[in-house]
Amino acid sequence: MLFNILLFILLGCAVSWFVTDLLLRLKFGQTTSNAQQHHHTHSGVVPRIGGAGIIGGFAVIYFVCFFMYDASDNYSVAHFAVFGGAAGAFFLGLIDDFFTIRAKFKLLIQVVLAVSAHFCGLSIERLGVPFSDITLHFGVFSLFATTIWFVAVMNLINLIDGLDGLAGGIGCMLMVLLAYLALSKGAFIPGVLALGMIGAIVGFLFHNFPPAKVYMGDSGAYSIGYVIAALSLLNAEKGAVIAALVGPALALALPIADVSYAIVRRAVQGLPLFRADRGHIHHLLMRLGLNRTKTVLLLYAISLVALVAGLLAFAHEGRYLPILLGAVLFVLLLVLRGQKISLTALQGYLSDSLDSRVDIRNAISLKNWFVLEAERADTGSHLWTDFHFILKKMGFCRAEIFLDGLHRSFILPEAPEPDSQDIFCLEQNIRGVSDGRLVLYAEKDNCSSRRFHLLADIALEAWLEASAHWLETNDAPLTFEAVAKPIRNYSAQKVRNLYRPTY
Repeated sequence: MLFNILLFILLGCAVSWFVTDLLLRLKFGQTTSNAQQHHHTHSGVVPRIGGAGIIGGFAVIYFVCFFMYDASDNYSVAHFAVFGGAAGAFFLGLIDDFFTIRAKFKLLIQVVLAVSAHFCGLSIERLGVPFSDITLHFGVFSLFATTIWFVAVMNLINLIDGLDGLAGGIGCMLMVLLAYLALSKGAFIPGVLALGMIGAIVGFLFHNFPPAKVYMGDSGAYSIGYVIAALSLLNAEKGAVIAALVGPALALALPIADVSYAIVRRAVQGLPLFRADRGHIHHLLMRLGLNRTKTVLLLYAISLVALVAGLLAFAHEGRYLPILLGAVLFVLLLVLRGQKISLTALQGYLSDSLDSRVDIRNAISLKNWFVLEAERADTGSHLWTDFHFILKKMGFCRAEIFLDGLHRSFILPEAPEPDSQDIFCLEQNIRGVSDGRLVLYAEKDNCSSRRFHLLADIALEAWLEASAHWLETNDAPLTFEAVAKPIRNYSAQKVRNLYRPTY
C-alpha cells in the first residue's frame, strides 16, 4: 500500500516537474504582457504557465487510474467528470492568463462546469450535521448548492495565489486530507486522484517556491480548485458525508478568512470586489518585516493547524474538534488584544472608508479612462500630461516620476513644499518594461493617511496599465520620448491629430 502511494505521488511529481521545466526552457509564456505585475510580491517577468505542469501530472495519474479501475463502476461518469472538469477549468484559466477575459464570462463558464459536474453525479444531495444524527437533504436546491461549492472553491484558490508557493502549498495540504479521507473509506479512485494531484503540485512547487521561477496562473488555480471540490463530493458518495465538506472547509479556513475579509474591505471602500490589492494576510506579514520564505512558511503552519482541524472533524466522530477550535479562538483573541484594536478605532476606520467611497469610485473611473487614452495618445509626453489631469482629480498636489533616467514633475499652484509637515508623501517603484519611481504628494487636510495610500496605489496602477496598453498598441515601451506607431486608417489618424491635451 505504501509503495503504491509513493508511486502515484512520485509519478505525478516527475511529470509535473518535467513539463514545467520544459516550458521554462522553451521560454513559453515569457512575454511582455507579464511585465506589469503591480500587486504581486515578485519583481521581474515570471511566466504564468505552471498550471500546464499541474494538469499534466494529474492527467497521467488519471489515465493510469482509468485503466486500473472497473469500467462497470456505478460512479464511472463521476470519475470522468473529475478530469473533464479539471481540464475545462485549466483551459479557462489558460485563456485568461494570456488574454483578458471579462469576469462575468469567467463566472459563466465556471457555472457551466459546476452544473455539468452536478449532472455527472458530483452533487451535494445531502449533508450530515456534525455531532448529531441529523442529515439535511437538499432536494431541488442540490444544483444550487453544488454550483456554489464548485465556484467558491475554484475562486478561493485563485484569490490566495499572490505569494510564491502559497496557493500550491495550501492546495497540496488539502489534497493530503482528501487522500486520507478517501483511502480510509476504501474509495480507491478518489484516493489515487488525490495522490496524483499531490505529486503534481509538489513538482510545480520545485519551480514556484520563493523565489518563484513560474506562477501557476489562473489555469493552475482553477484546476486545483475544481479537483478539490470534485474529490470532496466523490468522497461523499463513498460514505464520508460529514467529512466530505466540513473537513475541506476547515482546512480552507485561512483562504476563506482572507478572501472574506478582502471582499468586505473592498465593499466598504467602494472598490471592485475582485480587484487585486495589497491587503491580503501575506502582504500584511511582509510589511511587518518577514521575507517571502518566512511568510509562506508561517502561513503553511497556520494551514497545517486548519488541516488538523479538518482531520479531527472526521476522526473519532469529531470529539476533539471543539478543543482545537477553542484553542484557535483563544489565540485569535490574544492576537487581537496585542494589536490594540479598539471599538473607537474600528468605528473610525469604517467612517473614513464609507466617506471615501465616492473618491475611490471616481479614481477607478479615472484610471480606466487614462488606460484607454494610451491608445489615442501620439506621444509619451502627451500621455504624461493626461496623467496630470487624473492626479489633480484624485486630489494629489504634487507628483514626480523618474523613468529611464528622465525626470518629470507635476505641481499645483500653492502646493506645500515636499518637506512640509502638512503633506503626505509616498514613493512607489514602477516595475515592468520600463523601471522607475513615482512619488506622490497630497495635503493632509484633504484626506486621511489610509485614503491617500489607497489613491496612490490606484494612481500607480493606472500608469502601469497604461504603459502595458501603450506597449501592446505601439510595440514599444512607454517613455517620455516615445512616439506612437503611425496609423494607416485616415479616420483614426485624424482623431489622433485632433487629440492634444490642453490642461
